[in-house]
Order: sequence, then C-alpha cells, then structure tokens
Amino acid sequence: MISKRLRIASEYLKGFNYLADCGTDHGLLPIYVVEKNYVKRAIASDNKNKPLLQAKQNIAKKGLIGKVNAVLADGLSYLYVEKDVDVVSVLGLGGKTIVDILANADLINVKRLVLSANSQNYELRKFLEDNRWKIISEDFIEENNKYYQIIVSEKGRMELTDIEREFGPQIIKEKNQIFKERLEKMIKQLKIAKEKAKISETKNKIIKRINVLEEVLS
Repeated sequence: MISKRLRIASEYLKGFNYLADCGTDHGLLPIYVVEKNYVKRAIASDNKNKPLLQAKQNIAKKGLIGKVNAVLADGLSYLYVEKDVDVVSVLGLGGKTIVDILANADLINVKRLVLSANSQNYELRKFLEDNRWKIISEDFIEENNKYYQIIVSEKGRMELTDIEREFGPQIIKEKNQIFKERLEKMIKQLKIAKEKAKISETKNKIIKRINVLEEVLS
C-alpha cells in the first residue's frame, strides 16, 4: 500500500511516458505508476544507498526490472543523459532542497513537475514563479496528523501574492474542508498568542496575521 500523499500525486502522472522520481526512498511511487500503466517506465533515484537497495528489491519483487530503474544520484543530475524524461516528481523533501534540485537540473524536456514539500512551500512556489513554471493544480491533504500541499506545475508564467506563495492559488480558490480546518486552527492559536503578548509590536503583528488568514478563509 502506498500513502495517501503518493496516491494523490500519482494521479497527476497519468498519460506521461517516462517518470523521474527524485528522493524515491523505497521506490513505491514509480512502482505504483508503472504497475497502473500511468507511465511506461520510470527512474527511482535517491542519494542514499540503504533506501535505494530496498527500492531495488521492491522493483525485483514486482517483476519490473527494466521498466523501473533504481539510480543512486544527487538530485536530478541524470536528466542531462536521460533526455526522454517528460515528468518529474519530488515528494517529501524540504522546499529549499527541492528548489536546489530543480535549479541544478536540465528540465528542458520535462513537461510537468509534481511536487510536495514537507516545509518551505513559499520558497518553492517563488522558485516556480521566477523560473516560468505555472501551477495548474494543487491539493491540500492531511495524513498521519500532518498537513501536506501537492503542487502540479507546467511551463508558463504566473504572478502570485505572498499568501498564494504560502498556501497556493488553487488551494485558496478551492478551500477544501481540510484546508479550512487548518486555517481555523492557526487562527485559534494566534488569538491565544495575541492575548498573551505583552509587547504591542508583537500583538500588532499577530493581529495582522489573523486578519490575513481570516480573509483567506472568508
């Protein structure tokens, strides 16, 4: 079984030919999408030997040797050779780490990016905005008491506000129930912090943040 986040991300890989899954861990996503025939073949890459060995064993168990290739690599360095890769997924790393990976990759033939950062979504969306990647879809989910944003991007231009960089233009537009609950929790915590704040400057910053979040929620 794959996680909820991987399952939702996999839906955005349908119809592409050759996936590069960076930070693959045990190779569960590329195995799943090749088995489902969402993509024809895949690279499962990681920069750590131990999870990659597990990925290789998982690939062999599923009889997918040749269709899913496990590669030890830093980032997406192999894209300079693997020119047929047309979709890239990077899930479960920090936003700044994903930015570094994308900034150092040859993405010229890549048509779509499917990304999910554990943190620093603002920095990730700013990178996409600055490098002509347009967000076409997003998801906001909860899994194991943690909140995750899934960002799907294709080549194009976009201009985002600060709050859109933080939470995502599509997430804000759709406002699913999980996102609403997350904002409500944040507002509640901020209101408690406001009552405890003794310095007026701090209190004013908290009030400003509450107002911004309440506007997004409305």
